[in-house]
Amino acid sequence: MVRRIGVALAVLVLVVLGAVAYVWFSGGSGEPSTEVTAPPITSRVTTIVATTATTATTTAATDATSVSEGTTATTAVVETTEPAEVADASAVLYKIDKAESSVSFEIDEILGGNPFRVVGVTTEVAGEVLIDFGDPGASQLGTIVINVRTLATDSNFRDRAIRGPILGSSRDENEFATFEPTDIEGFPDSVTMGDQVPLRITGTFSLSGESRPVTFDTEVTVVSADRVEVTGAATVLRSDFGLTIPDVPSVSDVADEILLVIDLVAVPAGA
Repeated sequence: MVRRIGVALAVLVLVVLGAVAYVWFSGGSGEPSTEVTAPPITSRVTTIVATTATTATTTAATDATSVSEGTTATTAVVETTEPAEVADASAVLYKIDKAESSVSFEIDEILGGNPFRVVGVTTEVAGEVLIDFGDPGASQLGTIVINVRTLATDSNFRDRAIRGPILGSSRDENEFATFEPTDIEGFPDSVTMGDQVPLRITGTFSLSGESRPVTFDTEVTVVSADRVEVTGAATVLRSDFGLTIPDVPSVSDVADEILLVIDLVAVPAGA
């Protein structure tokens, strides 16, 4: 009997050690493979560029006519190639400044027999925001890209578990999560500096090979012409993305609900 108990305990220890070793080595280093970038917002920018190009073409034709009539072409160029459409455009393109931005998750579990809230944070986030001050309803939010491989909690072992068996973000195909907006509700009729605008942003959130619709309740603050702040939160289900928690000693009853939190600062794209 004693021998059987001893064998059983030995097997249990080996299983636990094997699970711990798997978590540790599958988690990798957590170093990003590349700089985080996001697809640019192109629709309004293309329109502005096209308008400018048309103006330039018209100007060139006018200049050519002026030359043929004996007028000073140089003066005409200086006066008419001023990009009036761009200078007067009410739309301003901003990009996320990752030095001042973060994306985080929060999830509850029982750790060592006590309730514990796990918080993981990364600053590796990219994206663009186009704010049209003349027509707020035409404003756009581009795709937000997050490097989830760089998520960090209060535990190195937990971080490795996240990168390994939970998210699989140590593998290149799962390194990045994306949020692609599909609808924005709550645009005001006008926006001025200092305004705080509550918006409800719905989109497709893709994580670890799974994509689900997610809605963020956000607040956009136009602090100044050089700074826009976006804060918000959404709740997703771990089960919707097929995320399972490995059997680890001292951890139990991990919640299905995950709170996603964004805290973003955007600056002019040309800055």
